[in-house]
Amino acid sequence: MKKTWLILSALGFVMLSSHTVAQEMRRFVDDLGRSVVYPATPERIATLHDIELTVPLLELGAPVVASHGRPGAGGVAMIRSGVLLTGQDFSTSDIINLGHNPIDLEVLTHARPDLIITSTWQQADVDKLSAIAPTIVIDTRTGKRSDYELYDLLADLTGNMAMLDRLKARYDAQLAQLRRVVGENPRIVSAFHAQNGNLSVWNPYSSFGKVLRDAGFSFPEVIENIPEGTSEQLSVERLPELDADVIFVSYRSDRGETPADAHAELEAAFPGYCTVLTACQNHRLVVIPREEGWATSYVGLTMIAYAVTTVMGTLDFSAGY
Repeated sequence: MKKTWLILSALGFVMLSSHTVAQEMRRFVDDLGRSVVYPATPERIATLHDIELTVPLLELGAPVVASHGRPGAGGVAMIRSGVLLTGQDFSTSDIINLGHNPIDLEVLTHARPDLIITSTWQQADVDKLSAIAPTIVIDTRTGKRSDYELYDLLADLTGNMAMLDRLKARYDAQLAQLRRVVGENPRIVSAFHAQNGNLSVWNPYSSFGKVLRDAGFSFPEVIENIPEGTSEQLSVERLPELDADVIFVSYRSDRGETPADAHAELEAAFPGYCTVLTACQNHRLVVIPREEGWATSYVGLTMIAYAVTTVMGTLDFSAGY
């Protein structure tokens, strides 16, 4: 197995070298402090995390030929949120499934990438990746940059800044519409989900939280006290601290879950949860699918902005907080 991988790596390196010799090259110091020389206009990108790297690059129009994948419903490999947000997955495109964590190095070699973009989450050995193609490692675990600072970086690395500008313009228009509906005094909102008997709380709550914050909503103190870009698993006894004018709770639609599952998980964690949440008692606990808002995606942001605009225009606030 090891010998085969070495042969394939050498073959891939030779093919890459002959292909890129005439290309303009760029230099980038990645988050491990490594100086990486790579094609200024990559033609075959391999990405080693689906929702953090693959989805935004597909959205930008970058030539992703291979991606990290994970088991979906029924165990079928998928790019999480790929179809929902970009229409692309292993089943709808020619993108090669590299496996999960660590990815399969032999499959990666066969994909013949001219650029590999990986994250500090991915366990594949960086030296072995670099033997296949120029490899950029991005820190996605310590809060070095926000999700959408990462998006800006990916657009710059792959030469897709013009597309990024168009995506941002559309999002800004959606936010303006949401702010008109919300008015001058935005409500207090909360977003979280129950998980394994605890409360999974983020600041912000991925793309959901970004839309809410960008629109001017405020959050309960327990959320504001979480360092930005990080999350905490809170004990269920702290559920009342998450009360707000409107509460958003999400569920994993990629696993076949429905809104009923979100309610069931809350009930299992905190029996009678609705009685301690004013928002729930006043029918302002909104259950939403998680996938559209969990990837780093401007398409996802606009979808969430539209959903929140609709919600805020239909909820009854006459009962107060």
